[in-house]
Amino acid sequence: MDKDSWIDFVAGWIGGCAGLLVGQPMDTIKVRQQTMTKMSSVSFLVRIFKYEGVRGFYKGMGFPLLAAGTLNSLFFGVYGNSLRWLSEGKARPSPADVMLAGCAGGVAQLFVACPVDLVKIKMQIQVESPREDGRGGSSSNRYRGPTACLQHMYKKGGVAGCYTGFNTMFFRDVIASGVYMAMYEWLVDYNPQPSAACTAWSGGVAGVISWATILPLDVIKSRIQADCTSSPQYKNAWDCVLKSYKADGVRVFTRGFWMMSVRAFPANGAILLGYVTSLNMMRTLVGTPGQDPQAEAVFV
Repeated sequence: MDKDSWIDFVAGWIGGCAGLLVGQPMDTIKVRQQTMTKMSSVSFLVRIFKYEGVRGFYKGMGFPLLAAGTLNSLFFGVYGNSLRWLSEGKARPSPADVMLAGCAGGVAQLFVACPVDLVKIKMQIQVESPREDGRGGSSSNRYRGPTACLQHMYKKGGVAGCYTGFNTMFFRDVIASGVYMAMYEWLVDYNPQPSAACTAWSGGVAGVISWATILPLDVIKSRIQADCTSSPQYKNAWDCVLKSYKADGVRVFTRGFWMMSVRAFPANGAILLGYVTSLNMMRTLVGTPGQDPQAEAVFV
């Protein structure tokens, strides 16, 4: 790690906050599609707006917003420094270097991301309309806020309870992170003159592709984390796979695909644009020697 390695962490924090603000409403719809009764994206959108108003789309956002900076700071900080370490002495990083660095970033943020995701999902599935949860009534637990939710998880299951769904999330995040950064760098590398539009577009496409590769894992993770803490429906991830397939068939593992795609494109475009822009600005300000801001927009 060089003397300016901290810049990657700060830029990641800025990019993460930008992506969360853009993508949260669509993420709420995606989570409800995956965990509640079968319903179209448009139907969920209408019901949320009708019964909960605009604020309903931002349920569970407070905690992730505080943590989004930390998560993406860890991800991009570890990614950027790992990439420099892996490609040391090379003219440019190889695709394998990029993918490995992306996987390393995915692991680094996981220990913060799991409890954050758990709280976010618990808050997102709290509904106001009757019978919307697909179990004959509204959510059994009502949390006043993210802190109360996390306290409840800890009280019920200790530290392990706060990491419900960790195993599935590990595979989801490591695979997605490697694909995400490899695809992004590949797309940007084919543009001879990187621009803000190119960065946003490449980030958006990379986000959609990476999410598409792990959508079944995301469905399983969401269902496990949304499960009732007092009388859980699923014993483990494999039990969740079997019961979900038995109840809804193979198509259950693609639930939320379109809303995921609609969310992933602008959210990941905002993340990469915020990250690369702030990274280049800070490197210009601190005068990092031997680094070309335009080149940094491609290989960070």
